[in-house]
Amino acid sequence: MGARKPLARIETADSEPIFIPVCVARRLDGADGSEPGSRAELLYEVRTLSDECAWSKLVDLVSRRDYSQKEATDRLVREGFSRDCASRAVERGVASRIVNDARFAEYFVRAKVSAGWGPMRIERELSRRGVPIEDVPGWPDEFFGDEGPTQRARELIERKPVPRENAYPKLVRFLVSRGFSLSVAKDVVSERLARDGDA
Repeated sequence: MGARKPLARIETADSEPIFIPVCVARRLDGADGSEPGSRAELLYEVRTLSDECAWSKLVDLVSRRDYSQKEATDRLVREGFSRDCASRAVERGVASRIVNDARFAEYFVRAKVSAGWGPMRIERELSRRGVPIEDVPGWPDEFFGDEGPTQRARELIERKPVPRENAYPKLVRFLVSRGFSLSVAKDVVSERLARDGDA
């Protein structure tokens, strides 16, 4: 996840200091024009520059990979932007369609299915990223096809060497850790070990 980035401190003569992202402080320092006359003017300018910088950062992030709305918001907060500022940038991203949870979810699910993840792990990870599995059209049939999770588990276990000791629990644990249900994992491992004569 990463820690929140350090913030710049702006001293004000009349009250407590203001902490803002470094990129906003640089823009504020390099801004043409006169110094803000009051704390309210300073806060207005900081908010305007924060929105511009958050938008630039969001565009930079999504140019590398897709983000869910929650991921993008959390990432901007870790960059030092306030949650409100991050939310405004992400809302703008949704409106301009550079942030799209449905597109993110489809890409994420297809990548993880091809990497051998099971349905339970995919659902858990999508939920952690703020996308409910109910919002993914065609889940799970469209992504696992006719073969289903059991066949995917069989393919995955075929590539795994059988351990010399405690083969059954180790292989079952392996499949469960990849996101397959316990019942599917038990059936597939029992099949494999019976076929190989290791049961």
